[in-house]
Amino acid sequence: MRHAHWWVVGVFWIVSTLGAQNPQPQATAGLSLQADAVAVAVPGYKAGRNGLPGTGLLLHDVTFEGQPFPANRLHIQQLSDGVYELTGNANTVGNWRFALNDAADGYYGLGERFNELNHTHQVIRNGSQDNATSKGSGTYKPIPFYMSTTGYGLWVDTTAEAVFDMNASSREDVSITVPAQKLRVVLIQGPEFPRILDRFTAMAGRSMLPPYWSFAPWVGRDYHRNDADVREDMEKTRTLGLPTSVILIDSPWATGYNSYQFNPKQFSDVPGLVKDLHAAGFKLVLWHTSWINNKTSTPHEQGFADKIDVKSSNYDEAAAHGYFVKDKDGRPYQASWWKGQGSLIDFTNPAAKAWWQDQVGLAVKAGADGFKDDDAEGNFQGNARFADGTDPRLMRNRYAVLYNTAMEEIIQKQLHGDGILFIRSATVGNQNLAMLWGGDNEANFSPENGLPTVVTAGLGAGISGMALWTADLGGYLGQKPSGDPRLFMRWTEYSAFSPAMELLSTTNLGPWGYGEDALETYRKYAVLHMSLFPYRYAAAQEAAKTGMPIMRALVLQYQDDKRAREAKDEYLFGPDLLVAPVIDENTSRPVYLPRGEWIDYWSGKHVAGGDVTIADAPLDVLPLYARADAILPKIPEDVMTLVPSTSVKSLDDRRVYELLPGDSQSVTITDFEGRTLSRAAHSLEIDGKDARVTVRWRFDPVTAVTLGNAPLELHTDGAGRYVEFNHAGRSTVSWK
Repeated sequence: MRHAHWWVVGVFWIVSTLGAQNPQPQATAGLSLQADAVAVAVPGYKAGRNGLPGTGLLLHDVTFEGQPFPANRLHIQQLSDGVYELTGNANTVGNWRFALNDAADGYYGLGERFNELNHTHQVIRNGSQDNATSKGSGTYKPIPFYMSTTGYGLWVDTTAEAVFDMNASSREDVSITVPAQKLRVVLIQGPEFPRILDRFTAMAGRSMLPPYWSFAPWVGRDYHRNDADVREDMEKTRTLGLPTSVILIDSPWATGYNSYQFNPKQFSDVPGLVKDLHAAGFKLVLWHTSWINNKTSTPHEQGFADKIDVKSSNYDEAAAHGYFVKDKDGRPYQASWWKGQGSLIDFTNPAAKAWWQDQVGLAVKAGADGFKDDDAEGNFQGNARFADGTDPRLMRNRYAVLYNTAMEEIIQKQLHGDGILFIRSATVGNQNLAMLWGGDNEANFSPENGLPTVVTAGLGAGISGMALWTADLGGYLGQKPSGDPRLFMRWTEYSAFSPAMELLSTTNLGPWGYGEDALETYRKYAVLHMSLFPYRYAAAQEAAKTGMPIMRALVLQYQDDKRAREAKDEYLFGPDLLVAPVIDENTSRPVYLPRGEWIDYWSGKHVAGGDVTIADAPLDVLPLYARADAILPKIPEDVMTLVPSTSVKSLDDRRVYELLPGDSQSVTITDFEGRTLSRAAHSLEIDGKDARVTVRWRFDPVTAVTLGNAPLELHTDGAGRYVEFNHAGRSTVSWK
């Protein structure tokens, strides 16, 4: 079951208007008013590129619609430890603008961006947009929050298309423009990035914990032609030994877009198919959008020309009851999208939302376990009008929040929390709802829209408070109908070290469609991904508590390290693994290892941190390093699904703890089921839930092992020496 986490921050402010005199607010410990600016204290302040000494910043030159807004009309207040709010009110929606005198070495955050992690000297728009080709600095998931290496974070509380000028127009100032009636800016002290991210996500929302099964590999196609295609995916993943828990049926699957009724012209026996899918240890996820079509384009999918309704069967009902967003004349707003022409559900209308949730419920009753929430970017809205009267400028990103939140209610109520959302468009308000994916990327090594860009985008998402982010394995937009085995292998290696391995491409190929070498590589990394489920889920639990993402850009934990700040294609995966995916056609790459001692996961070689090493990387090898003395919680490699099942090996009570060599430092971790593991030089103490335990020493030449005072039999396999025993409450393993 997934667990919702909610935070409530008590807030009050004195309302001010452009025409009213506001009493002078009291200064706080972190902010104070000056004649024409707000002074911001930054503990641990680090001078930026201007090199000027100081202890903080000035927020200055506040304007509304081009007119000065005196600082004494702003209200400042401390919300919590290290968190300060600044607000100002106007009589109408208009453009606020303000500046901060900051010339930092780096600005990180602002959402999922595909080109850079460090946004210094860039102008970043807080607008969601669907760009199938080169992404540039565009995004599906803008987050109006950044962290500065001078030691603070800033969140502009808006769903509008704010503009962040990060020293692009001025070498000395960050300037921000935001459409709003009420300006709300939250300044967050650090100086450490993890502390800033923790404080931000405590307010904005932290990642919910989805069900276990969503952390196993997913297999999908651009489209399934019929029952046989779905059954082929089910059967081949099992017969080829490819761990999988989710079958994703993308578009189309319904009689029309989005009628939520399975198409009998496409699937001949839906009840039988769903029953067999569930019995085989799979969950079913279905694609949809918030459009309902009144004029569907001729389908591009082969064989579908006469199978999809031109007008969806539920369009007229929604139009008659006023459930769609309106145009300026009060009629259903109609616009073109990639499946034709349709209208958008108006989620600001409670009746429309309830009706739509009932429509989605038809798919739930048919057996759906989750939904891929496609679309909802602001570029589709045009000149639309909403039932609650919200200014269209403020709906730029809010529409996606309403859409995804309405879906989350279905997950909680109709699926009783045991469901998953897979979200493309997000901002603050829905960035914490389960898993997110990176949209339409190309199946190539291009730095414009290929594999390199998704590595960077995923790290930027994590820095911005989106902890569970992934990308279509192989690249959605296939460049070759036959697929590119080399690219598929490299993307597989990267995906194995993301929160979810989700295979989807317009090539419509499964892992078995790229040749034997690619299939073997997929099997190797899918098995490793699955075996690391306890490690990954514990990292997801940490994200739910602190906002720390699973994929962690090096700058997040090494912000004072220049090389770490510059790294945008390698990352920490959870607390103890460092991943350096190969994102081009080479068979080696430079890897920067931060300070500390590291172990090459494949060879056992010890590598000192603080320098660059050249990693050999044949096509089936991902450069992967573990911290010395790390404890890696795993499950056995024969587990094929995380869905409870009697037909295939599923999650049971077997737990594996893999110990990396090192210099005998004491290490303590808590695993995903609450067990505490404490490691000393030659012992491991386990406290907590009973289990059938395997302790494995990776590369350590252990010669004798005892459990308490009783000797244990040592076994050997390709990964090292290991012992097995029944753990009950507390166990102490010693070795020499």
